[in-house]
Amino acid sequence: MADKRGKIIEPDNELMKRVAKGDDDAFRTLFERHYRLAYAVIYRQLGVQSIAEDLVQEAFLRVYRAAPKYVPTAKFSTWLYTVVTNLCLNYKRDKARDKLRLVGSKDGEGGNPLEQLAAGVEPEHDRIDENERARVVREAIAELPENQRMAIVLSRYEDKSYEEVAEILDTTVAAVKSLTSRARTTLKEKLARFMEPED
Repeated sequence: MADKRGKIIEPDNELMKRVAKGDDDAFRTLFERHYRLAYAVIYRQLGVQSIAEDLVQEAFLRVYRAAPKYVPTAKFSTWLYTVVTNLCLNYKRDKARDKLRLVGSKDGEGGNPLEQLAAGVEPEHDRIDENERARVVREAIAELPENQRMAIVLSRYEDKSYEEVAEILDTTVAAVKSLTSRARTTLKEKLARFMEPED
């Protein structure tokens, strides 16, 4: 629903108005309503729990600071996804020299899974179990170009429409369709060798 000035009216935007006036309860409500989705987007992008938790906190800190100047020209969730997306992209740019070190070499078993994937490490067994399959898929997604990764995560895992993804990524619907198509093709090629049993 929109008012006469074309601004979107929804509960989250009303909460933001209260946050702008220093209402901590309203901010807590916003946090509780959107924390899980924000965390999920960041974690799927970066694959590291501690970093995802830190960036979620940073995202909501930005929400709090932006409240006084917040203008609800879109759904709050769409605006928040933009904040989260920008944080992920900024993190990636800041860590460009360490793209394959997002998971430390001492984290988990067998070293850095991104480096293993890039080096062509094959599974030990003919068929990998569901946990292994999920890990391989997550790592393959992490290697996608940033825009492709964001497009596929938002559309496939967060159930956003092409229009919503286009708004979040500040691009066109046609560009989003192209990005997701290329991402699916790349993932299919990367994952084929992991899903086929050995001879």
